[in-house]
Amino acid sequence: MTKSVEAKQVRVSDGDVRIVLPGTWVRVPLDSEEVATAYAKRLVKRQAGKADRIARARREAVLELVNSAREAVNIGVHTYLMSLEILPGIPFPAALLLRDEDWPEASRPALAEGDVAAALTTAFPEIEVAEGRYGPVGRRWEMARHAVGEDDEEFQTLRLEYFVPHPSGSGVLMARANMSNVPSGEPFATLFDEIIDSITFPEPDEAGQGGETSPAQEPAVTSA
Repeated sequence: MTKSVEAKQVRVSDGDVRIVLPGTWVRVPLDSEEVATAYAKRLVKRQAGKADRIARARREAVLELVNSAREAVNIGVHTYLMSLEILPGIPFPAALLLRDEDWPEASRPALAEGDVAAALTTAFPEIEVAEGRYGPVGRRWEMARHAVGEDDEEFQTLRLEYFVPHPSGSGVLMARANMSNVPSGEPFATLFDEIIDSITFPEPDEAGQGGETSPAQEPAVTSA
């Protein structure tokens, strides 16, 4: 019997954002490098086990995750979500990073006229704009190819950036998604389109109500 993918709504960014995530995800803490390192060690040990023969691989995985967290902090990311599985036993190596952007002055005239799509294309060149569930959303994407290992085996990484206007007009939520070793970009881009389309911005008096509790910094944020 085919298993269906379970999805849960979680609150992120101190409850200011709600998003529906399929499968099992964790949130990487960005408080400090020390906190991120301790978390990465726990997560990698939990996922890979404690066998001595993979000690080097564990160290490399921890270092990669910590470096990624450091880079996220440097570009203003406030929420770092990492997928573990899409279904039990089926890995889904993806990351979703969220940060807030202010509208640039050049977008103000379009915003004043209520033309959010025009404001998006002015603020973020080279994006495509589509009508989402709650209004216009910008997106741009690329497939990056890179060789790995002694045999130079080629892998593809899907990179997507989404620009979701805040309904209050205060700015834009930028979501950056990465997924490594994908055979084709289209089906995974469609999945992330659905994830981004699930984003909502609760009113201040609703931020702590309904949905899942704010994700803890321990595996797992969601569990299928």
